[in-house]
Amino acid sequence: MHQTLPMWYFVYILRSSKGEQYVGYTKKLNARLRQHNEGSVIATKNKRPWGIEWFCGFKTEKQAVAFEKHLKTGSGSAIRFRHLAPKEVNGYQPIFE
Repeated sequence: MHQTLPMWYFVYILRSSKGEQYVGYTKKLNARLRQHNEGSVIATKNKRPWGIEWFCGFKTEKQAVAFEKHLKTGSGSAIRFRHLAPKEVNGYQPIFE
């Protein structure tokens, strides 16, 4: 029996080479990182290059959007900085494409 894999939606945290972060969501993580690094995304084009610091998959777009929005709130930022992608990173290098 052949099963098709569900389409995943990814919430991601990028880190620039200068240490700044960006939170977003997408269906195609590698393609979206490429867009950020090519300068196609207005919000991030002046802070390149970007690397993937953290990501998580969701089965629905609604779940991904809700979690992305949460990570941008005060309490969500606290979780992000404490557990997912600390503000200060000593010796850690994000994944650059």
